[in-house]
Amino acid sequence: MDYKKTAATIIELVGGKENIETHTHCMTRLRLSLKDRTKANEEELKKVPGIQGVVYKGGQYQIVIGPDVEQLYNELAPMVPNATAEEVVDENLDGEKESVWNRVLAYISGSITPALPVLIGSGMISAILALCANLFKVDTSGSTYQLFNTLANAAYSYLPVMVAFAAARRLKTNEYVAAFIILALCSGSISGASGLTVFGLPVTSVKYTSNIVPALLMVPVMAFCDRYVVKYSPKAIVSIVRPTVLAVVMFPLTLLLLGPVGTWIGSILANFCVWITSFGGISMVILSALHPLLVMVGMHTVITPLIVNEITTYGSSLLFSKALAGNLAIAGAALAVGVKAKKTENKTAGLSTGITALLSVTEPALYGVLIRLKKPLIGALIGAAITGLFIGIFDIRAYATASCSFLTLPIFMGGDSMRNFYLAVVAAVMATVLGFVATWIIGFDED
Repeated sequence: MDYKKTAATIIELVGGKENIETHTHCMTRLRLSLKDRTKANEEELKKVPGIQGVVYKGGQYQIVIGPDVEQLYNELAPMVPNATAEEVVDENLDGEKESVWNRVLAYISGSITPALPVLIGSGMISAILALCANLFKVDTSGSTYQLFNTLANAAYSYLPVMVAFAAARRLKTNEYVAAFIILALCSGSISGASGLTVFGLPVTSVKYTSNIVPALLMVPVMAFCDRYVVKYSPKAIVSIVRPTVLAVVMFPLTLLLLGPVGTWIGSILANFCVWITSFGGISMVILSALHPLLVMVGMHTVITPLIVNEITTYGSSLLFSKALAGNLAIAGAALAVGVKAKKTENKTAGLSTGITALLSVTEPALYGVLIRLKKPLIGALIGAAITGLFIGIFDIRAYATASCSFLTLPIFMGGDSMRNFYLAVVAAVMATVLGFVATWIIGFDED
């Protein structure tokens, strides 16, 4: 989603900035109070890519966005300077308190998502280096190659620092202190070291670099302690006492307890990824077919922590390859609509969103074509499932994260040969063709 462009479109379709009295958001919805609700064009709003629905509830005009709502809101707020900004709503879509499970998922996803652009950049740099080494025989011992390789590896090595920073910001505690503690833990003298003691107690050897779970465990405990430190510290010296106490308390607590527990949980999650993909083709048939549906309801981000943990633990991810099958099957289905449709608007939507899905983003094709016409979504699921079988049989793995498309295929370069990459190219073509053919055969009702 182009957040700035979408924000401007929303403002226009709700009657202009003069029609907005107040604005805020919850976990998934943009919430606006309008002076005149009749000025809002609800039907046109629903057609905007990225908008999943519109609801009027509790005197608020609520636009369903999904997990991206905060980024969209940050672009919209400055565009309506005369409207009043209200506090962020800590309730779910129905106005009831979020369940503990949903809050945990939101915390994990919200802590990792801000770091995804760094991981994507790192992944593409690694892919370009692999391309240069395998196809153009670039000297991998050269200084330029080594420097860029260090840059690419830093994203995963220091990912816990970025996760701690984002988690602390989400929980409204000091993000710099959180990053400071995790950065110390990632240092060469602590991460993976053995024989250490603190206050005479033995410290379990833990590799903190690339290990995000200890950071996710530490920050909530730190946020809890932070409230009491601020509450009971003298106001005159709170700015000195707060960071000192938090660092001195959380550092040994993480070394002795949270770090080892986090590593144990991370190992369980990594082993779970191995187990869930251990059934080969059958596993990937189900996971690949589910991918478009998970994207549709915004739940695909829930799996992101598992994928990141799998890559940081094993160096590659089979679980992530489901996105290759799902995304390009969506593209193929949208292109089939573009070619077969008789109505100009459907033909234009299918071709434009299909090409976008081939090269970058699938949401416009999914929301603007497949879900709207219904049957093309079935075609995409069929294409994704069959391609998933191929991926599972040949164990096609991603070595970095990026939105799977033809432009990002280099993320499948890795290992001792180019075999994995060539098979990924075949899978990408297969998903596109199968999504196209299945949709063409099933057909669709343009009305």
